[in-house]
Amino acid sequence: MPSAGTASSCSSLRSSTVAVVAIVLAFAVVAGWNTARYPSSAGYDVQQHEEYADLLIHHGELPSSATRSEYYTPPGFYALAGVATLIGEHVHAGDPHKLGQVLNWFVLVATAGVLWLLARELFPRRPWVQVTALGFFCFLPVVLRAGAMFHPEPLTLFLSSVALLMAARILGRQDYRWPLVLACGVVLGLGQLVRAFSLWTFAAVVIAFVVARAPWRSLVVVMIAAAVLASPWYIRQAIKYGNPVFDQPQPDKPVYERRPARFYVGLGLPDVLTDPVRPHFVNEAIPTTYSEVWGDYFGVWRGNRERQSFIGLLPTLLAVVGWVTLLVASRRVPARLPVALLPGLGIIGYLYFTVSYPTVDGDVLKASYMLTTAPGWALGFGFACDRIATRGRLWGVAFAAILGSIALLSLPFLLY
Repeated sequence: MPSAGTASSCSSLRSSTVAVVAIVLAFAVVAGWNTARYPSSAGYDVQQHEEYADLLIHHGELPSSATRSEYYTPPGFYALAGVATLIGEHVHAGDPHKLGQVLNWFVLVATAGVLWLLARELFPRRPWVQVTALGFFCFLPVVLRAGAMFHPEPLTLFLSSVALLMAARILGRQDYRWPLVLACGVVLGLGQLVRAFSLWTFAAVVIAFVVARAPWRSLVVVMIAAAVLASPWYIRQAIKYGNPVFDQPQPDKPVYERRPARFYVGLGLPDVLTDPVRPHFVNEAIPTTYSEVWGDYFGVWRGNRERQSFIGLLPTLLAVVGWVTLLVASRRVPARLPVALLPGLGIIGYLYFTVSYPTVDGDVLKASYMLTTAPGWALGFGFACDRIATRGRLWGVAFAAILGSIALLSLPFLLY
């Protein structure tokens, strides 16, 4: 006869599987609703994104700096979205770019699946981590908002998540066969052909390989594979525009003098809670990014932004504390290193970018630029939730009720 412990384990596994299926189905429905309802003409810099895709697919050309365009962005997403738009011209002629949004719907749902596989890989016997990490990701407003647009960030997020999963399996299982390592490098290179913000995923994987003392040949294969794919684009940009990553004007002063102290330490109180929308707390990094993650600072969505600011307080606290705890705990667990390093590297990269290119209206402070770090924050959140919920059955039930309530309260905002 099975022991009580075995029966309890099987019951927990069944419950977590049901929860995962329910979360993914809800996510697919909400994201699908947003894809159908969100105008293809709305979103961040949507005209430039659509013109890029049209120019690439119809004329085989890349945009230039002579026009107001995304000429500094790699062509990976625009090639796929352009094909989707081309299909849309035949099956949805009234709004062909809508199929670019449909593409991002598939990408989002696939990313949720990859995140679940990553959570299972890193925490195979901890269903609370798996379920709550997935729930955090699927109910994160910045994920659903970006996924509803004609925009390259969701594809970057997907490729980053796949690279994290592959790196976790390679390091955790110590399986350094060259096809696996090569595939990981290829995915990292593909990510850089979509958006330069995937560079910190590349850095997280490389640093993890070094810290884990992986065979040097494996590290070299990862780096060369990524470089072979991404370097032609960077070389072209460097030759043509003088900057391989982001060819935009910069102030003629040292980086550390480009932003006032308020940019780094301003909290935007009380507006970050009572009126979290531009032009309040312009060029204050913390409140603007927070409002972008949980609400709609730049006014491209609709819904109760004030309620969202309050709803996001507890999940943010859990995600930050959980990430720090996960980072410390991952020093001796090589498989967890890439995902644990990613949020910190993302913050550094995000700060360097937003400080290097200051703007009057603060429009460089978009949380979507850190979208590739979402798996790291989600697993940090799950790690913290696991520590709380496993204290006892009552703790688990109460905590599940709190998290469920937060998700339900967020739902009206998440649906466009």
